[in-house]
Amino acid sequence: MNEYNVSALIKTMQAGLAEDNKQEAAGRLLLNSVAQHNLALVDVDGKMVTNLVKRKAEVHEAIKNAAANPTVIATAIHYFNNVVVPKLNPHTIDDACLQILNLLQRDKTVPDSKYQSLLNLYNCGNMGEFLAMCLLYAVSRPNKKLEAPVDYSDLPLLSEVDNECPLCHSPLVKTIKGVSVKKYSIVRIFPEGLDDDTDDEFCAARTPAKRLDSNDNKIALCNDCAEAYEADQELDEYVRLFDLKEDVSHSYSFRQEIAGMDLEDEINEIVAMLAGLKSTTSLQKLEMGALRIDQKVLPENAILKHSLQEKVLTYYRFIEDAFSRVGNFDLVASEIKLMYEKLEARNISQDEIYIQVATQIHSSTKIGFKHWLASYIIAAFFVQNCEVFREITK
Repeated sequence: MNEYNVSALIKTMQAGLAEDNKQEAAGRLLLNSVAQHNLALVDVDGKMVTNLVKRKAEVHEAIKNAAANPTVIATAIHYFNNVVVPKLNPHTIDDACLQILNLLQRDKTVPDSKYQSLLNLYNCGNMGEFLAMCLLYAVSRPNKKLEAPVDYSDLPLLSEVDNECPLCHSPLVKTIKGVSVKKYSIVRIFPEGLDDDTDDEFCAARTPAKRLDSNDNKIALCNDCAEAYEADQELDEYVRLFDLKEDVSHSYSFRQEIAGMDLEDEINEIVAMLAGLKSTTSLQKLEMGALRIDQKVLPENAILKHSLQEKVLTYYRFIEDAFSRVGNFDLVASEIKLMYEKLEARNISQDEIYIQVATQIHSSTKIGFKHWLASYIIAAFFVQNCEVFREITK
């Protein structure tokens, strides 16, 4: 997220503290620079810190009012120099300060003059005063997260990930009193404001979209995942998000492609041809126990799981009925199971196995190119039916 507030400051400062670096302790340490002054006298407890960090509450009004008083400002600077600075982690505090400055710069509501004044304090080595002024500014800003309605312009990106965070799978939209509200942020995959060396490193790892402000460089994430990515934009996280964007884009294109197609005839053709195949092996023992897709697809293959679930939910009953009409299902299932076992023995990924099963279904039926989609759908059917992929065991 690109909002500078006391929640963001507390979470960022935790990494810069050697002592009192747990959430509640860090919140108390920072807020007491103002809260203990006789112009405020607010008891900062664990509940207050938790609500502030989760952005369920605004900063106590007495703290806000006191933060603008010149005497309190001077006292806060003295407090930071004498109480907070000794508890800083000398190895990580500069990392935390850089994150604070980056957040200030990304927040478009922070005036350039404010950012420059804080940057100057940091560059001059006035660590205590820099952190004190960052805290005083943070407590003076809005903190509570407002329920914002879904932006119409975000709909393509929400549809692309099927309204679910592709990282943690939490819902991105919530309905409150009949209104759809945002539980997401739109993130730029290739970040803004990288230095030249980092920019070159990121470009070398994955070539970014031609226009960084286009949807090709954006993805919808839940607020927590978005905040984590924007706060710590490392190369491996960029590569992960870039590849994830590519996967969800392909999946979305596939969904769009099949949405306007009538695939039932093609599926019937393939089922009929599969039923007419001659078995080349003895009948394989079939596993008839029902297992969910997520019991067989590894957690790291989230996009594959989602793609399989879509196809199964849409076509499973239709394919089951088609096989009941042509017969010979056990023989076909046995052949598919043997095909899977041979692929599994090659120690290739689940994505590759699924593609190979679909490819061999297509090639074995010798049907034209237009039946490729139907072949993938039938391969998904056999994943659900337990001929492809075994149950995940810990």
